[in-house]
Amino acid sequence: MAIDFSFFQPVFLIKIITLIIIGFYIIFTLVVFTQIKAMGEIINIPHASEIFKTIILVNAILAISLFLFAVVIL
Repeated sequence: MAIDFSFFQPVFLIKIITLIIIGFYIIFTLVVFTQIKAMGEIINIPHASEIFKTIILVNAILAISLFLFAVVIL
């Protein structure tokens, strides 16, 4: 039985590494989201807190959609 070595091509490894890096970015985005949420509870500036939460929520949605888009494309 022959082993298929096309699985170990450099292009495939680059695709896997790209997906791993995007996954780490999603984790980083979620950590930043929790930190901004905690900061908003400590600092009582109502409008700034909502703006920060909106920006980081949009960032998290874009990061997750980037990962899904990369999975489909790669």
